[in-house]
Amino acid sequence: MKRLLTYTIIILVVLISGWTYLTRDKGQAKESFEVFFKTFKENYALFDVKVIDWDKEYDYYSIKINDETTDDELFNVFKEILKKLDDKHCYIYRFNEIYFSGFGLPSLNYFDLTSFDFRLPTNDFSLKLIEDKYLIDYEKSLRIKSFLPPMGIRKVFTTGWLKDSIAYIHMTEMSNKYREVHNSISSFLQKYQNAKGFVIDIRDNIGGYSLPVKELAEYFATDTHTYAISRLRKPDSIYNFQESEYWELKPNENSKYANQPIAVLTNRNTQSAAELFTLMMKSLPSVKIIGNTTSGVFADTHIGKLPNGWEFRLSIRKTNDWNDNVVENIGIIPDKLIKNTEIDLQNETDNILESAINYINEN
Repeated sequence: MKRLLTYTIIILVVLISGWTYLTRDKGQAKESFEVFFKTFKENYALFDVKVIDWDKEYDYYSIKINDETTDDELFNVFKEILKKLDDKHCYIYRFNEIYFSGFGLPSLNYFDLTSFDFRLPTNDFSLKLIEDKYLIDYEKSLRIKSFLPPMGIRKVFTTGWLKDSIAYIHMTEMSNKYREVHNSISSFLQKYQNAKGFVIDIRDNIGGYSLPVKELAEYFATDTHTYAISRLRKPDSIYNFQESEYWELKPNENSKYANQPIAVLTNRNTQSAAELFTLMMKSLPSVKIIGNTTSGVFADTHIGKLPNGWEFRLSIRKTNDWNDNVVENIGIIPDKLIKNTEIDLQNETDNILESAINYINEN
């Protein structure tokens, strides 16, 4: 029944999108090409990080585009360019076809998207293993229904007790539902206020919006400090940026949790807004980051439309850590680098979680 509903919705979306696409204002290929390149040249923030000479790319591709260029040829040109950028926040989208940069995948249609999400098949994390073996009891909160990748119904928060009076919380994504996120965080901290330490697990977290979950980090802060430095592009030069923004973490006045040891667990699928949350937590003295290096995808994005109706997304902001070190393309290296293998999980062992429990017990 659930699968039938999913496919019914997809068919409706295809029909509506198809009608919108066919009745759109059709621009010439040259116009759309020029808008694409101009928008990136004036707004894309990561040319230096990606080591891309955008003017050189324009010179190379512009001679291939004319009024006789077909939709397929133009789409393939955009795919080639985005592949060079290798930026998971960028895509080009036309009717029933979307190409994501940075994933090493071919373009996807609507049916491909039913099984697509933004996590790589690392096979180094299993929430079910933690629920079955490590949590004494657990509960889930904040139900999400999504018709965008990853499609489906899921719960954002999983919370419970680990052994030795250690509290555990896992977040699958960073939701923009401020009130629901606040309620889940408040409930978690109230229930586990007597914990001797906290494990905050953001492995396989696909990101989203960092500001709602910032509240959780503020409960563990003891002073006001910068956790990241971010800059928007200026349009006049690909190397010029607007004035630096110093993103701050401020302690919550009702915090009772600043002295307990905290372990934040990460892996290569900890990405985007989850990485910003990692920067928040890493800036706190009581926190130890344990696991694998994060994905390295930090930039804020902008979505635009081409004259031919196609949609595209690009990264418009460069965000560094609080020391102004570049983390885009690099990720956040944990304080303790440790990895799970697929065999570890088959043997019902989560080395990263066990290391976190040992750290809290030792501190």
